[in-house]
Amino acid sequence: MRVLLLGSGFVTPYHLAGWRSAGAEVVGIASPDAATAGDRAARFGIPTVHTDPAKGIAALRPDVVDICSPVELHLAHVRLGAAAGAAILCQKPLAPSLGDAIAAAEAARAGGVRLMVHENFRFRPWFRAAKAALAAGRIGRPFYLRSDLRLAGTVPTARHPEPWSLARQPFFRRMPRLIVLESMIHQIDVARFLLGEEPEAVVAFLRRVSPEVAGEDLASLMLRFPSAHAVLERSYATLGEADPPAASEELRVEGTRGLLRVLRDGAVEIVTETAAGRSEERLAVDTADAYARSYADTIAHFAAALRDGTRFETGPSDNLRTLDATLAAYRSAEAGSVEPLPSRELAAWLGLTDEAGLP
Repeated sequence: MRVLLLGSGFVTPYHLAGWRSAGAEVVGIASPDAATAGDRAARFGIPTVHTDPAKGIAALRPDVVDICSPVELHLAHVRLGAAAGAAILCQKPLAPSLGDAIAAAEAARAGGVRLMVHENFRFRPWFRAAKAALAAGRIGRPFYLRSDLRLAGTVPTARHPEPWSLARQPFFRRMPRLIVLESMIHQIDVARFLLGEEPEAVVAFLRRVSPEVAGEDLASLMLRFPSAHAVLERSYATLGEADPPAASEELRVEGTRGLLRVLRDGAVEIVTETAAGRSEERLAVDTADAYARSYADTIAHFAAALRDGTRFETGPSDNLRTLDATLAAYRSAEAGSVEPLPSRELAAWLGLTDEAGLP
């Protein structure tokens, strides 16, 4: 499996380490930032650096194009990969608009190639353990999910005079849509993954607190599912919490037989309580190096599904639902409305296509 990486930003070392773990050969990096791309190539022993993605694809003819470029370039880069007959792994979000995301999915279909969105949060070990416990009925039927992360990411602190999130990913400063599109999209996907249902509606409240950013850095979302509802919150403007980074959002799922909790350190606890009594258990979860491992496990899943012809967990027909709910949250906040899901645009597309039909 010969891979060409498009981009050289913050996440690319995790992608490159993941491909190495998967036994793939990364044959090149294509990025307009030749200096950073050269550093990545030297660190990982990659032979070729291109500044033009089209020329890199034409010269190297890769089996896989791994897209880590800025989101506004994703559609163009999916089209380049699809035209070359390469399978495509694309960082989330697939596109900044639902129309462009659907166009990317259709470009892959037209090119006869497979496309998966790199959504690594659901591959974090605590969420995999939580999913297994819920699927086994450990807390009965889930009826409520809450996910919350609060940190000082866009405001300065004594430990981080330059706000932590902005030092880590400087492009956050200029994003007109920030915390929901960049970060809470993960929480939406995890809620879908854990509950095993699709949301029917979303309502959202957004606020910009820090003058350091153009977009919102505080958000509260509520999603209605057929059998449960989910409350998702995230703040990058909260002082007084533990210093970032946190391993995980705090998450709780309440069910008819008990409670499942994921703590900030990634620990997973289950409390069951019935007429027969109460029990508490902490699940065995290997949290060591979990951030990097989630990237590697996402890539391993992509490589295995590509090799075996099995379905991607986060192929277009799945991941577009996450993006649809994400974008609907902005419409809700702007209009003060409850937005139905899926949107008409996505519902029309889902009625006409099925990722299982891809070669």
